[in-house]
Amino acid sequence: MTNDNPLAHPFPLTDARNSAQLYLGLPMWFMPDWKGRLLNTHCGAADALSSYSQVFSSVEGNTTFYGLPSADRAERWARQVPEHFRFCFKVPKSISHADDIPRQLLKEGPLLEDFITPLRERVGVLLLQLPVSFTPQRSAELFSALEILQRLVKLPLAVECRHPGFFLKDQHEVTLLQELKRLAVNRVVFDSRGLFRDGAITDAVIHAQSKKPRLPVHPLATAQNPVVRFIGHSDWQQNLLYLQQWQTKIQQWLHEGRSPYFFVHTAGNHDCPEFARYLVKFWQGTMADWPGEGGRR
Repeated sequence: MTNDNPLAHPFPLTDARNSAQLYLGLPMWFMPDWKGRLLNTHCGAADALSSYSQVFSSVEGNTTFYGLPSADRAERWARQVPEHFRFCFKVPKSISHADDIPRQLLKEGPLLEDFITPLRERVGVLLLQLPVSFTPQRSAELFSALEILQRLVKLPLAVECRHPGFFLKDQHEVTLLQELKRLAVNRVVFDSRGLFRDGAITDAVIHAQSKKPRLPVHPLATAQNPVVRFIGHSDWQQNLLYLQQWQTKIQQWLHEGRSPYFFVHTAGNHDCPEFARYLVKFWQGTMADWPGEGGRR
């Protein structure tokens, strides 16, 4: 499968050097509301990945957070995307939220390995999203788990810490950064500044504000593939300062030879394809035509 659309390939910003590239994506590849917009009107969940990957170069694999699909399904997904496309699946919640993550990894690791095997060439980064209850006092457990996970899947990893104790610029955060650099594990940055400045009284915004983390933004790269998860203000112009900051940071990472991932969220995610297109235009990039628009804009 080939695709010459500009943003279906890793998206280069100005002055990108060597092979460093930005991968851009959404939290998932299908929502019914996207039909007739990003996706064809008659597109079903089974067909959406192929259409989605004509426009975006990556996707968060939230589905694996709640349970691992079969190896057969993983193989079908691999066949539906171009060679350059990269999945960023989450480690299942049964592992990341366990009382003893290393022990649970040893127990469930073979199942994770079976799922990853058919997709290995299409996985960019495997994401370990920790619960807010995971404190810095469990840091040794985290580092042990990451070493086990590296040996198990042999893929780039990223960890998302959600406890405020990891963001105090104290010894706990210093240790976290040092160990992630030693292990060559990426740190996920969840930027929700726009969301929490949003005063819109809508169900989607209120629900998102009740569920999403509100933490400082520390955009420090600890490995080759920094991961940014961005959820913005529902008035997109209110995000311009943040998007400008991220453009500068991404350009820095690209100049350093890194290949970052940037995932675009909105409250409810019904309009996140449109927000991604807005972002790309602001960054003076280009985006492929959407299958659901049939060439109309």
